[in-house]
Amino acid sequence: MAMYDLSADLLTFHDKHVKLDSDSEKRLAEVRDTNLDRIRNGLADLGKASFKNWRNQGGYAMGTVINDPAGESNHDIDVALVFDEGDLPSGALAARQRVRDALCKRGTNFLHDPEARTNAVTVWYADGYHLDFAVYRRSTSIFQVEKHEHASTDWVEREPAEVTSWFMKAVDDKSPKADAWGNPPAVRVNQLRRIVRLVKWFCRSRTSWNLPGGMIASTLVVECYRADAQRDDVALYNTLAAIEARLRSSCRVYHPNGGARELTGKAEYLNQVTLMQEKLTANMPKLSVLFDADCTRDKARSAWDWIFNHAFWAGKEVLEEASLVKADTGLSGYWVRMGCDLAKSERGRIIGRYRGQVVPKNLGLRFFVEDTNVPQPFSVRYEVTNKGDEAQQAKQLEWSGEASGDDPEWWTSTAYKGTHRMTCNVVRNGVTVASSSIIVKIVGGIFRGRR
Repeated sequence: MAMYDLSADLLTFHDKHVKLDSDSEKRLAEVRDTNLDRIRNGLADLGKASFKNWRNQGGYAMGTVINDPAGESNHDIDVALVFDEGDLPSGALAARQRVRDALCKRGTNFLHDPEARTNAVTVWYADGYHLDFAVYRRSTSIFQVEKHEHASTDWVEREPAEVTSWFMKAVDDKSPKADAWGNPPAVRVNQLRRIVRLVKWFCRSRTSWNLPGGMIASTLVVECYRADAQRDDVALYNTLAAIEARLRSSCRVYHPNGGARELTGKAEYLNQVTLMQEKLTANMPKLSVLFDADCTRDKARSAWDWIFNHAFWAGKEVLEEASLVKADTGLSGYWVRMGCDLAKSERGRIIGRYRGQVVPKNLGLRFFVEDTNVPQPFSVRYEVTNKGDEAQQAKQLEWSGEASGDDPEWWTSTAYKGTHRMTCNVVRNGVTVASSSIIVKIVGGIFRGRR
């Protein structure tokens, strides 16, 4: 039985909602260029030599960056900085720390201080953007052969463009092309790239899910891609089915350029892929209606909504959580307004107010009573409800505590990817007389892979 044809709808959804919009693409480029200037100027402040060239890496270079399904500015960009070998410290960690120090010299508006992480120096912006600067050194042998090494846990010989080159070749080799008689395919060129974007959207379609990031998702799609010269929706369905079958056999994913480099070497990443298999196993049967003889357009669109979780398919807003819920509840004429401050760590220095933006893990959250008409004496009972795969696995879905005094605050942290709902209940004479809630949306650290 042929699958119900929604290829035109899928292409519209891809173009209007999935593919990174031009304004966001421009903003990413501006953020990248601003920070490249910061590194140059910061290195000059430190009296150190600057990088000799740079290049885009990751999804930005491969053209697979997608809009944020949650409607926030949760975008990332990867950049390789290439230094001459003699212009960097001999140690890989020291090289990353030098770039971090240069950013700290000139950086402002960062949500976190720049971090010299295992494979890159990471910068988080308060409005959701984040950048990874991978540090490379280059040298030339006596035979004029140029070599690049990446500053990871140690110096590792690696070309900055290896992943981008692999992906571009896969798109060109595997996407449908004209047949032997020169007849072009019915689908647009570069189908594989569109399928990667759509699968990445599925992985991020629910705030509470903790599924793999771009490198692992892209590797799985390229490995399991099932091209279709007539329809993108058929190619997507068959690719998703192939990924689900492949993951039922093994959830381990390896670097596409070989070398036995496992992308799921850390338990965190292996767990994300395992969860991806579980979500596909749960959601793929919802698409079986597409093959029914009596399938209608409404049924077909509803079926695809199980994959994409977007109003385009459902005809109504179906995203799991609003970015910010702040409801003042009047009981017996009393009311309360709650506020939330962001800090660099629990009980650390306050860096700003939470206003509904997506925030990363490992920030401190200070909840407090901003205003209330409840007369003293009263106490405040704080109740937390976490929603997400990580919190469920940690058995930290719900807890509560009581605060009193003139400033009844409560500190928590962004420990788990998903949503963190805090409710404060003002209690007087043993009775809750006013209540207010805030939902904080938390994203995990985006997996970059080993380049």
